[in-house]
Amino acid sequence: MTEAKRIYELSSYKLRFVGYLLLIISLIDFIDILIPLQLFNPAWEFQTIGALVQHSPLPLIGLVFIFIGGRNYRHQAEGYVLQFLSWGCLLAGILLILLVPLGITNTWRIHNQNNLQTNQQSSQQLAQVQQVKKLLTNSKTNQDINQIFQSLNPNANIPELENPQEVRSQLLFQIQQLENNVKNQTQAVQKNNRQKLIRNSVKWNLGALVCAVAFIWIWSSTDWVRLNL
Repeated sequence: MTEAKRIYELSSYKLRFVGYLLLIISLIDFIDILIPLQLFNPAWEFQTIGALVQHSPLPLIGLVFIFIGGRNYRHQAEGYVLQFLSWGCLLAGILLILLVPLGITNTWRIHNQNNLQTNQQSSQQLAQVQQVKKLLTNSKTNQDINQIFQSLNPNANIPELENPQEVRSQLLFQIQQLENNVKNQTQAVQKNNRQKLIRNSVKWNLGALVCAVAFIWIWSSTDWVRLNL
């Protein structure tokens, strides 16, 4: 055996060994991602798709290392493992393609859930503000106005109510500001959630397609394993 051939064989063994180690690490990661299963939970499914896509490069690199060198310097028993891995690449590619419509569906479901949650919180806050507004409208004595003023301004000194109507107007103005702030905050939260959701959806769904193509390409290029090792 020439020196160059010996170095090539030794390098192939090392790379394949590293490849198998990367696959084992990837398997541990995937099990950790999937457990505990929360099927039909759109948020969990969406995050799981993202995690699977983000961890896909590691097994891809491992598979490239394992298949490097073709048939050269292979043990006969390794052929069954290689055939299993080759077909596993096709299965992984198909599963990743099937995850794309699921990811798009969950994006829409999570968007609706986020809007529903923020609208409920906003409705509760607006209901409290409306209740205070109603109390102010129905207040008849200076003491009533004092109590409302203190509830809206807990750290402020209670003013002398020489002109109760003026104080009432100030309180109504504050209440209107509170209503506007609640509405503006709700719109800002919904916009931020929508932008973040769309960004992750595009990134993870495109990533799933790219990784699917890579797995299927590895399956296609390892036909020598399935035909005859």
